[in-house]
Amino acid sequence: MLGTLRMLIDTQADAAVQLGTNAKLVACLVEWCEAKDHAGVVGESNRLLSALIRHSKSKDVVKTVIQGAGVKHLVVMATSEHMIMQNEALVALGLIAGLDLVGAEKDFVGAGLVQVLHKLLSDERTAPEIKYNSMIIICAVMGSEPLHKEVQGLAFIDVVSKLRSHENKTVSHQASLTEQRLTAQS
Repeated sequence: MLGTLRMLIDTQADAAVQLGTNAKLVACLVEWCEAKDHAGVVGESNRLLSALIRHSKSKDVVKTVIQGAGVKHLVVMATSEHMIMQNEALVALGLIAGLDLVGAEKDFVGAGLVQVLHKLLSDERTAPEIKYNSMIIICAVMGSEPLHKEVQGLAFIDVVSKLRSHENKTVSHQASLTEQRLTAQS
């Protein structure tokens, strides 16, 4: 059922908004994200939570997910061993940061988002699109004082400056932009 819903909302913004603003559905998804004995349910719940945000691009959906305590699950999803799940989570987290940074700030701090991003950027095995999306989020969270302090405390500028010479042009370009942003706000 979860996978079917995820496929149904693919590129269907109105359907994603309708489902994503349903607080009961979001509460169930958050509960299922913690179903320790059912890995498939956990994975699909996380993916649907992420898809609701990605396909709706709606501040109302983001607000519902924040109020339903779903942000921490997306941060955990960003650490998945599956690249597609990492990327889906990072895109959703980037949208959350862009649409309601103030509302998500406490959850981002509590879930250790900045530490997760640092680890993803520091790991040489991380795929280029994961590195790119991680840097997009870093730039987005710089508007939050506590998150900004965490970014400064972890010396992101060193990690990002190394990525300027990355073989992937999109990553190297984003690293230059991110470094400029970090330098300007230090």
